[in-house]
This record gives sequence, structure tokens and C-alpha cells, in this order.
Amino acid sequence: MEKIYDMIIIGGGPAGLTAAIYAGRAQLNVLVIEKRELGSLISAHKIDNYPGFPDGITGRELYQLKKEHALKYNVNIVEGTFLELDIFSEPKIVKTDVENYHGKSVIIASGWPKNSVKKIKGEQEFIGKGVSYCATCDGAFTRNLKVGLFGQGDEVAEEALFLTRYSKEIFIFSKENSLKCNEELKNALLSHENVKIIPNSSIVEIKGNDYVEEVVVSRDGLEESYSLDYTFLYLGTRSTEELFSGFAKLDPNGYIITGEDMKTEVDGVYAAGDIRSKAIRQVTTAVADGTIASLEAAKYILKQKKES
Repeated sequence: MEKIYDMIIIGGGPAGLTAAIYAGRAQLNVLVIEKRELGSLISAHKIDNYPGFPDGITGRELYQLKKEHALKYNVNIVEGTFLELDIFSEPKIVKTDVENYHGKSVIIASGWPKNSVKKIKGEQEFIGKGVSYCATCDGAFTRNLKVGLFGQGDEVAEEALFLTRYSKEIFIFSKENSLKCNEELKNALLSHENVKIIPNSSIVEIKGNDYVEEVVVSRDGLEESYSLDYTFLYLGTRSTEELFSGFAKLDPNGYIITGEDMKTEVDGVYAAGDIRSKAIRQVTTAVADGTIASLEAAKYILKQKKES
């Protein structure tokens, strides 16, 4: 049986960790998914206006204190890159590059992704022309074609397995020395002769004319070219629109629109902190958002339990 969390929080910044502290203290089963060494809080050299620290504190120090506080209440914290939220499953499924997690409620507290501009050369140019982020969405277009998947974890393995129905050849490019995923999934994948796992590899560039024709990959410091017709990316390079528009309204700048209760368009899904559409973005406002989102999510969970 998959573990089901009461609350999954995407982001380990001020909003996410505050939400986790409140939920953990309420004895809910909480998971925080954070990216390693990323975020505006960690990168802040000194914070002079956070209440309770008259001499100031570095962003990293404040982050560590918040993290320790969350861990005190048995909050689970894992590293991973958020890829997708499946709102149609019950419980909801949060997909990452490491593993898929199941939760009754979800709080998006990922911060404003200043690096959301496409990071791979050729990625933006070929979106919809051979670059995709969802094999189950676009797999039917790959019939008798050569495809490549870039990423790690169960999500990539599941997507590749789905593509075996259509694609002629499937290459899975993993940054690690092997594809890290559920062993059953891996065995199922390797039972298909047209599936190949390329270890220690990362994408450098996507090339083509009207459509994708080739990808350049770095392996052990050397660059290699692979002739591919379709490329599926699971690397966290999607924009906020691509990540969140399926379940939330966004403002023209890509921020998630919520009410003062932090609720999105979907029951049980909330947004807090810098990712939310609002006038002021400070550590203190993120903390306030996290508090409200956590309390609202806790009420939602309690209501679900009463109705079941």
C-alpha cells in the first residue's frame, strides 16, 4: 500500500515550513518536498526586518531554525523537483523526479520560480514540435518514432512504460549511474527490447528544423548526439503556466490567484507565499500565507474524515 499523507507541501521556504509546523503540531501526517539549496530565503545574505531578531539573521540561519522546528513535530522532509499534480486521483498524487507521493491535501508553496525561463537550449523553440512534458498526453503522436526521456524516478519509468505501446525506440537518459525507480517498474521496462537506459547522461541541446531531429547529451564529460523524433523532459523546467494552470487560475504574470483563504480552484489544493498573486512579497507575508493555508487544509481534512 502507498503511504497517504494528510498534507503534502511543495516548497520548503517560509510559507511551506510554517504550514508544516502548524500541521505537524496538529498531529497531521505531513510531507514537505523541497529543492536542494534553492530558494530566496536561503540566498538572503541578511534579514533585518524579521520580528524577534533585532540584530538580524541570515536567510540560511532562519531556514535552519524553521526546518528544525518542523522536524520537532515529526514532519517528513524530502528533496525533489515537483513535476505534476494529479487532481483527479483520490488521494491526490504529487509527482516528482524522485517519487510519486499521495496526499489528501496539497499546499503549493514553491516560491516564485525566477529560473522558470527554459534552461535547455532549443527547449522553448520546439515545445509542441517534439518537446513535451507528458508522455501520457502526447504518447499517441510518437507511433513508430524514436523518443527520449530525460529525468529520474517512478514518473519517468511509468511514462516510458506507457510509450512502449507506441514508440519504435525509447531511450531513458538518467543523470545517475542507473535509473532510480521502483524495481518492478524497472524490470517491466527492461523486458521491452526497444527500451534502453543511458546512464550518467544529461541533456545539453535540442536540435532540429521544423521538428525535433536530434539531441546532444553529455556523458562523462563528453558530448554525444542521438537521433530522436520526440523528447520528454522531466527536469523541472516547466513554467508556472505549464505546471499550475490545470488546477489554478493564474494572473498575467504567472502567479496563482487565491482568496484570502489560500484556496485554488480545486478542493483541497492551496497556494501560499511568493507563488501567490498578491501585492507584497516578504518573509512575514509568506509566513502568514503558510499559516492560513495550513489551517484551511486541516479543516478540509477534518471535514473529509467526518463525511467518510
